[in-house]
Amino acid sequence: MPAPLKPDSGQRLRLMPLYFLIPAFLLSGCPDPTKKYTLDPRDLVSNGLGEQSARTAAPFGDDMVRYLMGQARDEGDTFVLGVDFEPGGFAPKMDTLGDVEALLVIMRDFPNLKIVVEGHTDNAGDPKKNRKLSQWRADWVRQFLLERGVDEKRVEAAGLGDSDPIADNDTQRGREKNRRLVVRVIDFDGKPIRVEMGKPGS
Repeated sequence: MPAPLKPDSGQRLRLMPLYFLIPAFLLSGCPDPTKKYTLDPRDLVSNGLGEQSARTAAPFGDDMVRYLMGQARDEGDTFVLGVDFEPGGFAPKMDTLGDVEALLVIMRDFPNLKIVVEGHTDNAGDPKKNRKLSQWRADWVRQFLLERGVDEKRVEAAGLGDSDPIADNDTQRGREKNRRLVVRVIDFDGKPIRVEMGKPGS
């Protein structure tokens, strides 16, 4: 049986760059998992396919950053977190934390931003229990932010139960809409520290 061929020194030299390219490719090709919105530069996402891509990838972060940068919106200063809960549970399902993680990045990028996290439920069940559950859920988001370095003075939590419905509680679809976590901007003054919204090269 013939001995296996061994690459000569020239072949080894030609293969060596691959060992350096692979780590570089992995580092450059993997998106930053903490970067939940992309608005740099603004011209690339101001309209057309860029706009659609940004909103599809992270609509919560995209909408909130645009609002903080001065873009008006029909919903004003209120943003719904797209998180799911087990029935009666106070902690979100771990695979639905994208918007909460995006909120953390935004709180870091906009150091003067202050918010209140509001918990809402439908009107099924005992109103007192609903209010308590909504408070627990809002507290969970607040604690998530505080444990990751956000100053406690910047985040409030309020459980409103079923007192502020946005849809008809007599339908399943309406009840689903009413069960929500909302981020409301209560104070903002200043420029972000990392987000660039100007024209390329400006």
